[in-house]
Amino acid sequence: MRSKLLVSAIAAATATMALPAMAQLGSGVEAVEEIQVISNSRRSQGLTDINAAVSVLGEEELDLIAADHYQEALNRLPGVNINRNNGQESLAAIRSPVLTGAGACGAFLTAENGIPLRSAGFCNVNEMFDAHTENAARIEVVRGPGSAFWGSNAVHGLINVVLPEPGEAGEITLEAGPRGSYRAQGQFGTDNGDFKQTLLFNGVSEDGYRQPSGVDQQKVSWVYSYTLDSGTELDGGITHINLNQETAGYVVGAKAYEDAALRTSNPNPEAYRDSTNTRAWTSISTEMGDWEVVLTPYLRDVNMNFIQHFLPGTPIEDFEHRSFGAQFAGYRTLANGASLAIGADAETTEGRLVQTQTTALTGFLGRILPVGRHYDFEVDAQQLGAFVNYEQDLTSDWTLSLGLRVDTIDY
Repeated sequence: MRSKLLVSAIAAATATMALPAMAQLGSGVEAVEEIQVISNSRRSQGLTDINAAVSVLGEEELDLIAADHYQEALNRLPGVNINRNNGQESLAAIRSPVLTGAGACGAFLTAENGIPLRSAGFCNVNEMFDAHTENAARIEVVRGPGSAFWGSNAVHGLINVVLPEPGEAGEITLEAGPRGSYRAQGQFGTDNGDFKQTLLFNGVSEDGYRQPSGVDQQKVSWVYSYTLDSGTELDGGITHINLNQETAGYVVGAKAYEDAALRTSNPNPEAYRDSTNTRAWTSISTEMGDWEVVLTPYLRDVNMNFIQHFLPGTPIEDFEHRSFGAQFAGYRTLANGASLAIGADAETTEGRLVQTQTTALTGFLGRILPVGRHYDFEVDAQQLGAFVNYEQDLTSDWTLSLGLRVDTIDY
């Protein structure tokens, strides 16, 4: 059993607590509080009102799990299988085989507070490590195709990490474990009436059980909300993720797991992965006549450099992309009680990739994979999407849901 030294200091006046699972009614009868999700329509809905296969990991459950890696939490959900690789890497399956290679890239939309972690067409099979799952208020998973509110990459499933609502908070947790494992996590926030803010942070350092296979990762998020005198609400934040990882390569051989020296070895001690991801966003919510309107502009900056130890010649890839985008949605209740939503998404991205090989190969591989640059290109991408969604309760047991989305992407 893994032992840990846990030191927790909680500020008494600002300690945050999860919402109670049960609400006490005046009659003494306890009513179950309905779970709210945003992954179906981009705004808070009761889980029982959603016409989709959605599962939710709530704040209390996430605190109880205290996962070292998001795999430990997500694999508790039905139809979800996250396979952890070395360090912070992973491969995902949502009602599907465990997808690898190109099939794992873009099969599922991964997002934080509804903002995709990567631009469409610039994904990476390991991109879940760019989500601030350690300090999340909840994680929502849609199994199967996403609704019309989502575009590219959501056709097989959606994982959305939701950060806590800003407000009073004061908590820090320190952990230490075997193999040079350390973790610090906390949140600090204030509530000044119309303005609320919270700083969330998490840092891990591990030596790994294979040498060298150490991981150092830091995650910081600042979230805020501000209500203007006009009633317009601003909700947003900034998330920054930094990963420095010494990647361990594949151990091969019959029954290699039975050899203690072999299974703790690293055939690729030169392998590494360095990655940063920064996102900033603000949601502007207001009422315009009968419409509730939400506009969310955002910025994204991704940089990653790593050795592809799984390819002949172990080339080095240096990749980056920067995006500016906006999500718009309008919601209205019609005279017949039906709900109508319309919206549009737009994003422009500048990307660059350089792949270089320094190892000389012989024979056929040497002719097709020479020393030098294999790829060196820049790409500009523009994405535009529009959607409409109509829902109406026909009877107490039947609901009509119609959605239409059109997307175009130019490179």
